[in-house]
Amino acid sequence: MPKTVPESKFTELAGLDRISQVVHEMKCIFREITKSDYGIDGEIEVCVPNENGKGYRPTGGIIKVQAKSGISYITQDTPSSFNVKSSKDDFEYWHNSNFPVIFIIYHPEDNMLYSKEMKAYLKSTLNVWQKPYRVIFDKNKDQFTKDYISHLQSLAKVSPPRISQNEKEKLFSNLLRISKMPNRVWSAPCKISQHESILKNIEGTIPPFKISGKFLYTFVNLNFSDCVFQQYCDTSKILPEPAEDFWYNQDKKRIYIYLLNQLLNKQLMRQGLKYNQDFDKNFFPREDDLSKEFKKQWYNIRTGNTSLKTVVRYYEYGVDKFWRHMAAKINIIMFNNSWFLRILPMYFFTIDGNIPWDSDKVGSYTTTIKAQETNQHVLNQVLFWSNALSGLNSKSKTIKIWLEYTKKYKTKPIMIINKMPATGITDFAITYDPATYEEAHIEDQMRFFSFFNQFEEDEDEY
Repeated sequence: MPKTVPESKFTELAGLDRISQVVHEMKCIFREITKSDYGIDGEIEVCVPNENGKGYRPTGGIIKVQAKSGISYITQDTPSSFNVKSSKDDFEYWHNSNFPVIFIIYHPEDNMLYSKEMKAYLKSTLNVWQKPYRVIFDKNKDQFTKDYISHLQSLAKVSPPRISQNEKEKLFSNLLRISKMPNRVWSAPCKISQHESILKNIEGTIPPFKISGKFLYTFVNLNFSDCVFQQYCDTSKILPEPAEDFWYNQDKKRIYIYLLNQLLNKQLMRQGLKYNQDFDKNFFPREDDLSKEFKKQWYNIRTGNTSLKTVVRYYEYGVDKFWRHMAAKINIIMFNNSWFLRILPMYFFTIDGNIPWDSDKVGSYTTTIKAQETNQHVLNQVLFWSNALSGLNSKSKTIKIWLEYTKKYKTKPIMIINKMPATGITDFAITYDPATYEEAHIEDQMRFFSFFNQFEEDEDEY
């Protein structure tokens, strides 16, 4: 009588083949144990990239594998979870082992592998030692794919090189490229030397201006009959100058950037933001005196999604009581002959939604928040503030800023800023980082080392 191979054997082999395939996608080694073993079917040796970018090296970090394949092991199967039958003997073996064990199940109907690290599961799961003995799998959280490599490294106590030299990565900066700048600065001898004197005497909207060296500088045409600055200037000596003349002269450049940041601050105020001069932070204020939390709906231009973000919230920790506001330092800078708007996401703490809280206490709370934030969190905050500048629900690709002084100026924006941050392609990548390489446009192929190391101006002077 010929020998018969049961159908279950092929299912078992298919499961082991899938495990081997996934482990090899991780660039690790899978060894199937061919002789009968008790509670163990194979092992994974974790490998890490060589620092020179050429190949991988085994680390000696070993994780044991118990594998099962087939629908016969599975009970209570739903779209989100399922159970796998086990035994008290298996539980005791895994619990008492002196090596990490992952239990991998091949679900043929899902055509997926799912895994559990059993020592941790047995330790943390309520009533797990009671009959019926089973392991509960979450179909979303417990998938065994190549992304599981970071968990294997943790189990094997293996630290991979932080930098991979054989991959590239697209990085997002916190800089928004400015595609249109004010192209002219008007100046005239000024009869008043104090900036505040003009502010006190003019009602309504006041365009950006600066008094420096007995001259008044502004983006507004001083020849206009309705110009609010005419009464303070010698109109016989009005001088229009190309903006480029200000870009490469350090004294004039300070004046130009000062005017730009005034223009920007007015735009932020129009969007309902407040500014604290002592801490140089723009922040979202409370909207009423009753609610303890305020959320804003915003449009993420990168993903195309709309979601809610908490911008102000009240907290109590023992005797500490404060409001925490989303905040940012936003200013305009120039380097490599290009102009950018720079966004530095921050937090602002207040007693009542306006008065700053005890600065000696702020540090520890800020450190706690920042320690929990990933690069993705920070990128989303930059995108959030980018959208806040033009209206949180605006789907426009640019931020348009008007001078808002006369009808002539109001019909045409004086400054246009791209909402998407500038990007760059590195010749290296963070090992196992989920960021993906995408080919950037030539105008965005900027090296990040020059991004953050070639600032010529001292920003505190503006």
